[in-house]
Amino acid sequence: MKKDLIAVILAGGTGNRFWPMSTDKSLFPFFNKPLIVHSAVSHLPKEVTRVVIITNDMNNAVLSHLTFSVPSITVVQPAARGMADALLSAKTHLQNSSLLIINADDVASASYFDDVIAKGQKEGILGVVPGYRAKHYLPMGYLLTDGKAVTGIAEKPGEGNEPSPYIAMLGHYIADGNLLLEELRQTKSNEDNVYEKALSTLMKRHTFILHPFEGDFASLKYPWHVLDVLHVLLETLPNHRGKNVEIKSNVILEGNVYIEDDVRIFENTKIVGPTYIGKGTIIGNNNIVRESHIGAGCVTGFNTDITRSYVGDDCWFHTNYVGDSVVEEHVSMGSGAVLANLRLDDGTVFSTIHGELISSYSNKLGALIGKFVRIGVNTSIMPGVKIGRGTFIGSGMVIDKDIPDDSYCIQKSSYTIIRNKKTVAGVSRDEFRKKL
Repeated sequence: MKKDLIAVILAGGTGNRFWPMSTDKSLFPFFNKPLIVHSAVSHLPKEVTRVVIITNDMNNAVLSHLTFSVPSITVVQPAARGMADALLSAKTHLQNSSLLIINADDVASASYFDDVIAKGQKEGILGVVPGYRAKHYLPMGYLLTDGKAVTGIAEKPGEGNEPSPYIAMLGHYIADGNLLLEELRQTKSNEDNVYEKALSTLMKRHTFILHPFEGDFASLKYPWHVLDVLHVLLETLPNHRGKNVEIKSNVILEGNVYIEDDVRIFENTKIVGPTYIGKGTIIGNNNIVRESHIGAGCVTGFNTDITRSYVGDDCWFHTNYVGDSVVEEHVSMGSGAVLANLRLDDGTVFSTIHGELISSYSNKLGALIGKFVRIGVNTSIMPGVKIGRGTFIGSGMVIDKDIPDDSYCIQKSSYTIIRNKKTVAGVSRDEFRKKL
């Protein structure tokens, strides 16, 4: 008898490396939809007969209202104790079925899950594990391989210790979920690697094969990975003009630009796709917007440049530069404020996570800014700096280190006023004018 195929969507992690972003990773909005819609809902294979979403109390209210093409249920994991505990918390809903285990934080091309299922069912084996050949080290599991076979998973082995070039993507196909659940129940570890240990044990007894994945892939781990996810999703974006869109004279739209309803774009502006412009947003005069996401209800005032950046809803700008940055919702930047994205030596940008300096593996990374932040006029934020939710930053400053949530950052300066004994009355600049 053929087993049901259940899509198990993991959407309950703590995301403690994602600060200063306060929106849960699986709910982080792209194109006015939570990430889980792009990563799982819209790519659900036709072979799936049921969906089980494993989440936390905070996300349950939103995720329980998602609509799938098949029956679905959400299971609340009592505490964030890792992937193995998440699966065991939903054990009664997963027994006697085949499983497709999906991470709501990962995005890949549309046919990815279909290819994994097709390979597993064709080969008649216990499991298929997709592997992504990363361009640089990521803090994820790496596959141990023997030809086509996968023989184990090394969880976060550290840069230089990778057993193969393949990162263990989720989208695991398990033909017999009961075998996995029982191994998870028996496996013990003091680290957050019970799932990987259990799967590695099963790989010694049963056949698992590698599915090399060649398409675009991104996973939300650190806040700058929002830009990686955005890059993958922008490539799927069609050209679109919503209702009541007003485009003034001398505006250039190049490539795929998705414009929602009630957007206004003023004179002498250029928008280079792929770019998304959210509902009701106003793009001001003399702007340039390149390969970016701008949310709903934003205002990008005169002479603003937003390049390869993510901007959330209700953000305001005026004569600003925003380069390779992530700006969550309700952020306002005073005139002349800059989010710098390039070091003086053009070197790799690093950022501090829990006291550890982490490489972004990019020489272009701007600021990472949480919700409800205000930045004063002529203030510059240096590359890779993170600004916490609810923070106000005064004018005329250079910010080169992270600022915690709910901070008020000002720079006190003093100046002297004396009586002026010079005058410009009667001074002519006619000679200057002749040379212009």
